[in-house]
Parts: sequence; structure tokens; C-alpha cells
Amino acid sequence: MDNKEKAAHLLRLYLTNKISSTELNDLNRFLLDESYAGYLQSALSELIEASPALPDYQEEEWESLYQKIRHKAIKPHTIPPYKRRSWLIAAATIMVMFTGGAVALMLRSGNDKASRPVADRIKPASNDIGPGGNKATLTLADGSTIDLDQANNGTIRQQGRSQLVKVNGDLLAYKESRQMNKEEDPNSFNKISTPRGGKFQLVLPDGSKVWLNAASSLTYPTTFAGKDRSVQLQGEAYFEIAPNAAKPFKVNHDGLQIEVLGTSFNIMAYKDEQAVRTTLLEGRIRVHNGGQAVLLSPGQQARSKDNQPVSVAAADLEEAVAWKNGVFRFNESTIEEVMRQISRWYDVDVVYGSSIPKDLFRGEIYRNVNVSAVLKVLEVSGVHFRVEGKKIFVLS
Repeated sequence: MDNKEKAAHLLRLYLTNKISSTELNDLNRFLLDESYAGYLQSALSELIEASPALPDYQEEEWESLYQKIRHKAIKPHTIPPYKRRSWLIAAATIMVMFTGGAVALMLRSGNDKASRPVADRIKPASNDIGPGGNKATLTLADGSTIDLDQANNGTIRQQGRSQLVKVNGDLLAYKESRQMNKEEDPNSFNKISTPRGGKFQLVLPDGSKVWLNAASSLTYPTTFAGKDRSVQLQGEAYFEIAPNAAKPFKVNHDGLQIEVLGTSFNIMAYKDEQAVRTTLLEGRIRVHNGGQAVLLSPGQQARSKDNQPVSVAAADLEEAVAWKNGVFRFNESTIEEVMRQISRWYDVDVVYGSSIPKDLFRGEIYRNVNVSAVLKVLEVSGVHFRVEGKKIFVLS
């Protein structure tokens, strides 16, 4: 038999519990070979659906079946972290690897009918919780508020010399207008806030772009009329700053200041995190904390807390902006770090039992799936969960 036939034969042996250790290693080699990805996917599908002698595997169990094959066959050093492959179940691949106590997880989505998004493949629990979406509130200088997720696309307010325009349901932009609302103070401040389970985009009056993560807020002037462009951040945001060397851009957070000159960077400044993380992707920024000032180069991350010294290290850039790209990305994250992200995005409270699991997680999970799909992936590590209303109980 040729290699493709042999791969299918080994899959059959595995599913009927007749595979030897040598044959299991042979199967693992096929799994590691990228050129067999599509064939192995279709072969497994055909074997499960066409063979009455095989166990009654349901479609929503394919992911756990795949992880069992991988977990049983993979040696700890076989695959480096973050190795991205699309073999077997392209719709939702859960790749599990135990390496020094860490669990690597990857949930991938496909586009065609044969590889439907994982949300369609995992049976939702009766009390399932959907992912967050485009939600934000705009608080104007006079104290009035606008629910941006409820507002229609188009101009929603004339403010000073700017028109406030909602675009594509998820973006608020300030566009210069020939008209002037004389009742508005051009030096007034607005505040955009996202709830837990919300995100939104903003184009500031100077053209700078901001992406707000869940449970975050940005306070900014309706016109940058001073010597600099200064804003206040709570929570997390990704910035792409419009260049203006004569008027530096500054982001402030509880005594911390990031001074910017035309750049792209992410700031995570949640109250419940251990430190404020400022990650630079392009350009240059200077982080001021107390009397200390640290200049960052692209690819670096500064961590700061209160008036403690700022530490600088190489950054995982994909992890820093994963939320903006619609992904949870974990890099040896504790269960508490993982659950804080889940809590914000799904608007749930997390309750721990008498002991907190010590697992470390690596990998990616898309953020556009129900919480049951995310928890199903995490449970591969042996951590279990119970969902009651808007609470998730973490069970050791």
C-alpha cells in the first residue's frame, strides 16, 4: 500500500484500539508531515462516517478525538510552541502538547462547508454565553451620552468644528466640518467607554486611530489645540498615531505617561492586572513612570506598576495585539490570566474553588465563538468548569 493508504489504515487501527506503539509512531510521523494535512482530514472524516465497525464518534467529538491521537503519540520535544498547521480537522483543530507542565492549545477556523466554524460544530450548552461585540458609550462634555452600538451609521452629532460620524457599525470618526456649533466648547473633552463584552474603534480629531478592548475607556479633547495631544486611558487600547513631530502624542494612565511620535503600540492597563504593559510595534515611544523615563524600540515591551522601576523585555507582538485581531493568545499564561480575558470578553464573573489549577497555557483561540467552545478547549488540560448564569466556576 502507498503512504496515503497506510495513513488511513493507521487511523483505522487507532480508532479500533488495535494500534501498536510502533504503528502509533508511524501515524505521528504522518501527522507531522504538512503534505498529508488535507488527505488526513478527509480520510478521518470518511472513516468515521462510512465504517459501522468504528466507534460512534459524533462530529462535535472530532476535536477531542484528534487531541487524543496527538497527546498519545507526540513526544514532548516533537513540536515547538506555536507551530501552526491545518491537518485533520481544519474547521477546529485542538492541538495539545504537554511540555514542562504547559498546555499548548490551538483552535483554528475554516471557511468552506466542510470546515464550518467551531461554534457550529460544538453543541452549545443550554446556558451558553455568546462572545462580545461592538458596544460602546460616548459621553459628551455636557454629560449627555450616546449608545454607539444603537446609533445609526452616519453623522450623529456636530461638535465644535467636527462632525461625529459612525461608520460600519463599529467605528466613531471625527471629521472636520465647515460648520461650527458655537454652543460647543472646542476645548471640551469626550469619553468613549466599552463595557465588558464590548469593543469599538475610534478615529481621533487628529486622524490617529484607536482600537478599544473590552472594559476600557479613553478620554480625549474634541480638538487638539495645545502644544501636545494628550489622552487618558483606562483598560486596553491599540494605537496608530498620526505623525506630527511638532505636537507629540501622550497617553496617560494613573501617573504613567507614554510619549509618542508617529507609531503603533498597545497598552494594557487594567486594574486587575499585575502591571501596565506597553508594547511597541513600530516607531518609538518613551515611557515615563515617576522620575524614570525609558525609551522603547520596536519589538519591546515595558512593564510598570505604581512607582516601581520600569522593566523592559522582548515582546510577543502577536500576543500583545491578539485581541485586536479577534484572537485569545496565551504564552505560558496562568489560568487566572486566561480567565481574566474571558471574563472581560464574555461579561462573566469567575469563581475559583478551594485550589487554583497550576496549568500554564499556550496557543490561540478565536474570540468569535461561544464561551462553551473556549472552555471545551481549556478542559483538555484537565481543568474543568461549571457555568451558572453569568458565572463560571473553575474546578480543579
